[in-house]
Amino acid sequence: MQQLGHKALIALFGWFVCQAFSPVCAQGLPGAPGPAPAIMPAAGLDPSLLAQIGSQTVKDTIPIDLTPVRLPERGNIFDKFRAGALYNLPARMFFDASVENTIRLETNVFQTLKNNRADCIYRVLPNCTLGYALGQHTRVSSNYFFIRDTYAINHVLNRNINSVGFRLDQDFPVNEKTTGTVGMFARELFQTDQPELNDWIPSVVLVRRAGARAIVYGSVLGQVRFRKVLGRYQEFDQFYSVGGVYRKRAWVFTGDCTFISNFGKRALRFGPNNCNFVVTLEAARQISPRLPLAAFVRVEPIFNIGANQAQGFAGVNVRVFGGIRAEISKPAIFPVKFGRG
Repeated sequence: MQQLGHKALIALFGWFVCQAFSPVCAQGLPGAPGPAPAIMPAAGLDPSLLAQIGSQTVKDTIPIDLTPVRLPERGNIFDKFRAGALYNLPARMFFDASVENTIRLETNVFQTLKNNRADCIYRVLPNCTLGYALGQHTRVSSNYFFIRDTYAINHVLNRNINSVGFRLDQDFPVNEKTTGTVGMFARELFQTDQPELNDWIPSVVLVRRAGARAIVYGSVLGQVRFRKVLGRYQEFDQFYSVGGVYRKRAWVFTGDCTFISNFGKRALRFGPNNCNFVVTLEAARQISPRLPLAAFVRVEPIFNIGANQAQGFAGVNVRVFGGIRAEISKPAIFPVKFGRG
């Protein structure tokens, strides 16, 4: 947001709010029928989310994906808007506000081994992160996101999900091109007609720049889930991801592969232990050089492993997304020290 005046900022924020509740498209993250992602705001990583599948069931074993993972620096498509952002705000404060509207096709919304049922889903996903840098490598932040999924045929899968969370991140620079980040994220999930879920998610992320236009990354996350805050233990899931992001002019290409291992109490999970393998490929293009707005398409096959007889935990579900993403952000700013010549 280079040289944005106060009036322009107010108008832009108002536009984001309108986008969040307007019937345009809808964003979907990797997951299952009626999925719902949560946000894992990270420090130096860009706030784009890639929701991953977490086998959880709703209304007669209807799976939902509630564990999102960030794609490092995918938001760079809007460099012009974050470069000199809001000088009149505290220098160490950082924020990111984004809205995704998508329409997606799913080939197996109930995730069954046979008799697959397809559907078309509209999703709106506003997501906000606000934080403060305690130092150049330490950050604290809070996150809120809202998901609304509306199914064209299987209305039983319609849902609203709200997530409120807090995060602590510590960077460990390896060299000029590589940085590791260790984080802890705690969040509360509120679902339509379902009990509250409390997640504690430790994470380790390694990001490496590959040339001037690309980065590659790997991450390991653990999700310990309870009913209510540290209440009844429900499950423990692990997420292992590798991927990359490539930029070329107005285009951003993203690829991610994630393996997920889920196990816990069957009575609370509404199903057996299982594993998932999710592949995500996305191409995004900036719509206007003056607006932080991008159009994108995303393909996401999901392979369920180890529970072929359980509805909601079996089969292959292919998701195809089309949508629009808007995002504005401000990084934490530190003074630059120049050496004496």
